[in-house]
Amino acid sequence: MIDLNEARAVLREAATAPAAALLTAVRALYKDDVMTWEPEALWLSLERDGFALLNPERDKIQAAITLVKRPSFYWDNLVFQRMVQALNDQPFQCDAIQENHTAHMSWSVFEASVIRNLDPDEQTIPDFDEDVQQYAAVCMFREGLVLPPENLKFAEDNLDKLQPKEPHSTGLKKEVSSTWGHLNKDRLEHTEFAENALGVQLAKLSAIYLYVKDRSDQLMSCLTRLNVKLT
Repeated sequence: MIDLNEARAVLREAATAPAAALLTAVRALYKDDVMTWEPEALWLSLERDGFALLNPERDKIQAAITLVKRPSFYWDNLVFQRMVQALNDQPFQCDAIQENHTAHMSWSVFEASVIRNLDPDEQTIPDFDEDVQQYAAVCMFREGLVLPPENLKFAEDNLDKLQPKEPHSTGLKKEVSSTWGHLNKDRLEHTEFAENALGVQLAKLSAIYLYVKDRSDQLMSCLTRLNVKLT
């Protein structure tokens, strides 16, 4: 059973709490019917109970609810873009296409799977459609990546097609993949990379990995406090 005192504490920490933890807390306090409420009804109820959430905090909760009710995150690149921004506490412009950082996309894909896994009825994880694959690939390409992080492997073919058709590019990807696969991930914070093409790629992947790990540790800490276990 979810600890209701901890659920209230998580909502008081909404500025830093992950969306999955916030939705878990909201559902614990207001029961599963909250998933059918209009957003304004939820915000008014939270405010009445002493939780005056700012827009970025509301965005995280709304993104999590949407991921369960209508997961167009997996097939609409505009929805994917906006949810990535919401899940990473980033501002967004509703009518503009904006590029997302690879680290933010990687974390969002992981957290989306957690949110759906925690739902009692909607635990399936849809495949990503071409629209989202291409968007993610373009963002990674413009960040200079030749190899996607694990959570974004769904866009690897699209990223490959954007790379220069040169032997050097193909060889670099193979070298990055091999070296990254053998790196001790527990020592990344203390690892220095050479100032060459391989080192730059490894440094980028390392920064992404550590960002996702930090957010994941924070989420698991919140879920443990709430007495929630992932299956």
